Amino acid sequence: MKFASIILSFLSFTALTFAQSDNDNKTLSENTSMGKAPEWIKEFNALPKEQRMEYITKFREAQTKFTEKRPVEGLFILQEIEKIFSKSPSFYNLKGACYVEIRDIPKAIECFTKALSFDPNNISIQFNLAESHYVNHDYKIALENFSRLLERITQANPKAAKEVSPLLNFKRLICAYKLGDQKMFDELKTLYGPMDDTPYYYCTESIVHFAKNDKTAAAQSLMSALRIFGGTNSLQAFTDAMSEAGIMPALSTQSVQEDKSKINPLKFN
Repeated sequence: MKFASIILSFLSFTALTFAQSDNDNKTLSENTSMGKAPEWIKEFNALPKEQRMEYITKFREAQTKFTEKRPVEGLFILQEIEKIFSKSPSFYNLKGACYVEIRDIPKAIECFTKALSFDPNNISIQFNLAESHYVNHDYKIALENFSRLLERITQANPKAAKEVSPLLNFKRLICAYKLGDQKMFDELKTLYGPMDDTPYYYCTESIVHFAKNDKTAAAQSLMSALRIFGGTNSLQAFTDAMSEAGIMPALSTQSVQEDKSKINPLKFN
C-alpha cells in the first residue's frame, strides 16, 4: 500500500544497528536519537547471546517480508520474537508499519505510540504516528503532530527540513481544510508558488477547485502538476495525501479508508 511506502521512505524507520565485538558477540549499539543508551538497549544486551542473535536474524526477516509486501508474514515473525524481547522501538515501528499495510490503522497507532515511549525523540516514528492519525482522519491530532514534527525537523536538520517541508505543510493545509480553519488554510496556501520546485501550489489550487465542485478546473491544476513533476515520487505523495483525505478519487486500485470524520470542511464560492 502506498501509505506504508511513504512513511518508511520519509526518513526510514528506526533500524536495528549492531556493534560487533572480537568474539562476534552481537549487541545493539547505543546510537539512538536520545544520545545515550536507554534502558531497553541495556536490557537487550543483557540477554544470552543465542537469544540476541535469534532476535536479530528474525527481525531482519520481518523487515524483508514487509519490503516484499508480505506484512502478514512479517507480523507472524514479529509475534515470535516478541517472546524474546518486546521493548525495542524498532520492533513496534516495524509492527506498526505492517499494520498500516493491512489497513489496521488503530493498531498501527498503538504500535507507533508504544515505539515513541521507548525512543521519544525519533523523528521517523513521530512522522509515522502523525501520518497514521492523518490516514485515520483524526485531523486535529494529525495537524498538531505534523506542526510539532516540522518544528523539530527544522531545528535538528535544516537541510532535511527544506526537502520535506512542502509535503508536511501540504498535509497541514489539508488538515486545516478539513477542520474548517480558514485562517490557517489561507496562510498555508501562500507558502509556495508556481515557480517553486514542488507540486504544492498546483495541488492546493486543485483542492480549492474540488471544494467548489469544479472538477474540470481541479483536473487542469493536477495536469499542470503532472506536466512539470510527472512520474516523480513527490507528485505521488501529494496526490496520495489528497486521496487519503477523500478530496479526490484514488489514482490506484488500492483501498482508501472512507472519511467518516465528523468535520465541516471549508467552502469556497
